[in-house]
Amino acid sequence: MKQVKRMMDKAWKLMLFVSEFFGDMLRFIRHNGYSPLEGRNKKLFYKILIETHTVEKGLSLKEPKPLFGKGKINAIIQMLNDYDRSYSALPVEMALGAFQGYLDLHRTLGISDEFVFYLDAYVEHLKRDGTASTGGIKRAATWLGEGGLDAKAFLQSRSSCRMFQPGKIDSPLLTSLVELAQSSPSQCNRQSSRVHVYQDRAVIAQLLALQGGSRGFAQSVDNLFVVTSEVTAWGGAGQRNQLYVDGALFSMGLLLACHANGLGACPLNLAVLNSVEKKIRTVGAIPASERLIMMIAVGLPVESHFRAARSPRRLTTEVLQLHGG
Repeated sequence: MKQVKRMMDKAWKLMLFVSEFFGDMLRFIRHNGYSPLEGRNKKLFYKILIETHTVEKGLSLKEPKPLFGKGKINAIIQMLNDYDRSYSALPVEMALGAFQGYLDLHRTLGISDEFVFYLDAYVEHLKRDGTASTGGIKRAATWLGEGGLDAKAFLQSRSSCRMFQPGKIDSPLLTSLVELAQSSPSQCNRQSSRVHVYQDRAVIAQLLALQGGSRGFAQSVDNLFVVTSEVTAWGGAGQRNQLYVDGALFSMGLLLACHANGLGACPLNLAVLNSVEKKIRTVGAIPASERLIMMIAVGLPVESHFRAARSPRRLTTEVLQLHGG
């Protein structure tokens, strides 16, 4: 009788997983960026930020390709024309800065093109409206443990690096980086996070090709981390998403550890289909019991002050919600 009860209890828990994942699916369908039930302006807000950041990333490369992303920029302009900035001025301001950076690049290169003239006219149109410029590129510095930067300055000085010197990180430093990341919070101290490190250029090339977001700098990556989270550490339907929370906290700790040691790092998302995740696990020899969190390209930057996407943040008042007590 007890055995039957235990079997029924396990069956109920498995069915609860199905129910919870179905609920997650319904919520995602209701609120995702393609849902017709979500506000048009809210969807445009995120879409403009995402697409504009691709222009910033292009500008942050060591040798940006002349006239890159013309189709992308035209699409951004169309979205800006449809966007109501009363929702938030950030997308317009970010786009203006990115467009100005694009124009500055082509002036430096001495390129005269009809598209450049068109973009210049659009930029002047935005400036006449009094739009501030917040996007584009900036000069970012690696943290070298000197100069007396306080905690705020340290955190705000971290930027994604896409220009690396050739060379492998040695084992002692790799161990130190992971040790620092292990100080990240973990639910009930489960420590489900894992770090797979790759330094074989052929394997790195395969992994980055599957990830798909490192165009323009993949060939300079000699050190690649893949952060995962062990599924076995989590049980019960209520914990179905917690492995991603722990994995993300660990990944941020790893990024800050790199920054504290003077290394450049670029987080690369793994928002991929299960079929692609399976291929990544196969190439990287990652056990099936681990879910992928993110990849991180790491190395010494080409210079202590490197070009990086400005990536302006939303107004704190748009993010902070104070609930009176």
